[in-house]
Amino acid sequence: MGKCLLCKKNDADKTGSHIVSHFLSKRVDNQEGENGRDKELGFMIGVDDSKMYIGRAILPEKIEEVYGEVDDKLLEENHNNNIVDYIFCTNCEKRLGVIESEYAKTLDIFSDPESLYQSTNISFLGFLFWGSIFWRLAIMPNNGYKMKEKEQKKLRRILDKYLNLDLDVIKLNYADFDLFDIGYKIIRSPNFSEGYPTYLHSHPFFGMPYSIMVDEYLVFLYFKKSYLNGIVQNMYGSHELLAKAKFNTPFNPEIVLSIEHNRFKNIITNMIGFFVDRKMNKLDKQMDILHQRMFPGTGKHMDPDLKKKIIENIANDDEKLGKKNLENEMKIIENTVSEFYGIKKD
Repeated sequence: MGKCLLCKKNDADKTGSHIVSHFLSKRVDNQEGENGRDKELGFMIGVDDSKMYIGRAILPEKIEEVYGEVDDKLLEENHNNNIVDYIFCTNCEKRLGVIESEYAKTLDIFSDPESLYQSTNISFLGFLFWGSIFWRLAIMPNNGYKMKEKEQKKLRRILDKYLNLDLDVIKLNYADFDLFDIGYKIIRSPNFSEGYPTYLHSHPFFGMPYSIMVDEYLVFLYFKKSYLNGIVQNMYGSHELLAKAKFNTPFNPEIVLSIEHNRFKNIITNMIGFFVDRKMNKLDKQMDILHQRMFPGTGKHMDPDLKKKIIENIANDDEKLGKKNLENEMKIIENTVSEFYGIKKD
C-alpha cells in the first residue's frame, strides 16, 4: 500500500474517495431522482471513445434500459474515474470532508441572475474547497487534465497545511508565501441542474487560468494575478462573463457571479460543439487512413459520399445508448464500406 497523496505520511487506506465532492457529482451523474451514493449512471466521453459507468445500487431494469442485457464486458469495463481507492488516508479523507460539508451549505445561497453575491462568511473556505477539486483532478492520470508539477505541488502544500478536522482551527497565515499571487473566479447558474443535464469537465488545454465545469459552476484558477491581463482563454464563450466575475483570493470571502440558465445553456452547447468538432475531425482522418489501407495507390482521401453515408449511419444507429462506443462505430464503418463497394462479408 502506498502513502497518502495529500499528507504523504500515512498509508493510503481509504476506498471510495470522490475526486469531485459527492454533493456536486451526484447532481451530474446520479440516476434521475436519486441522491444517494452508488446511484451513478453516467458516461465518460472522450474523443476516441465513450464508456458507460454504473453504481452498485442501480437496478438491473434501469441498466437494461440504457445498455441492454448486462454482460461480462460491461462488468469488466465498469469504472467511474471520479471514485478511486487507496490514494488518500482515512484522516485526509476526513479533512477534505470537513470543508466539503461546510461548502455544501452554500448551494442554498445565491442571488438574481447577472449579479454578484457572497457565498460564505468564511474567508478561506471557497479557496480551499475549489483548490482541493483542482488538485484532485490534477493528480488523477488519464483524465485529459494536466497541471504544471510545481503548481500541483503548491496546491498540495496549501491543502496539507490548512485542512483540519476542526473547521474552527483553520486559520489563515497572512505571511504564507504560498497564498500570495493566487486566486480564482467563479460563475454559477443557480439550480440549473434541476431542469437540465450538467457535466464534469476540465478544459484540456487551458492553464492561465485552469478552467473546470462542475454541475452548474464554472471555476477558473489563477496561479498568477498577471494572468488576469494576459491572453484571453475563452472557455466556450464565457469570456464576457469571466470579465464580470470577481477575483477571489484566499484572504477574502468568496464572491460568485450568478447568471441566467440560458447563458449557461449556451456555454454547454458550445462545449458540446467543441467535442463534436474534435470527434468529427478525428473520424474524418480515420476514414482516410482506412481508405489508404484498403485501396493503396488510389489517393489519400475516402470518397466524400462514403464518408457522408458512414456519418449518417453512425448518427441514425438505433443501438442502446450505453453501447454507442468505438467498437460499435467500427462495426458501422465496416458494414457501410462493404455495402458501398459491394464487398461480400464471410
